Amino acid sequence: MTPTRTTRSSRVSAAAEAPGRLRTLPDLLRPGLELVFVGINPGERSARLGHYYGHPGNAFWPALSASGLVPRDVGPEDDRRLPLDYGIGFTDVVKRVQTDSTRVADAELRASAPAFRRRIAYASPRAVCFTTTRAFDVLHPRVRASGTWGRQPVQIAGAEAWVMPSTSGRAAGYRADAQRVLRELAVALGRRESAGATS
Repeated sequence: MTPTRTTRSSRVSAAAEAPGRLRTLPDLLRPGLELVFVGINPGERSARLGHYYGHPGNAFWPALSASGLVPRDVGPEDDRRLPLDYGIGFTDVVKRVQTDSTRVADAELRASAPAFRRRIAYASPRAVCFTTTRAFDVLHPRVRASGTWGRQPVQIAGAEAWVMPSTSGRAAGYRADAQRVLRELAVALGRRESAGATS
């Protein structure tokens, strides 16, 4: 029986599959955005697909589509069009790819904060929306958004700070809250009438 040989190309392919070696998602930012969504770090599945919130179990894109922030249904494959088409950008506090965001230590979040704030200053959006409470809570320990999703009493590089619960599959119980925050954000940005407004 002929032994299986491990070629250089197969070793390279195996190394490329490791989360720590996956290419990170690029920041989808430009000056003058209205809104920037902020995650903790790029997830492994999203990095493999090359799109933000790309895991099929993540409810971010359906929630965004229904919010009034965009005029049509959008999905992960649309992420690169949103900065130009709708003034919506994407970034993460930590740019290192990781399978599970819980493996990103608080210390790494804090160490990444200066570069993150510079990216927000570059985009100069009206609002920044964290797509998980943990990143916001670590960066703003005196405020802590847990349980009080929505607009927060702080600004980031001149932008309003908003926080929504995670839309990952493990946070399915909070999807209604995530949808509510995005609808409120659409109203605040003038992209949707308030619930009390007459049509």
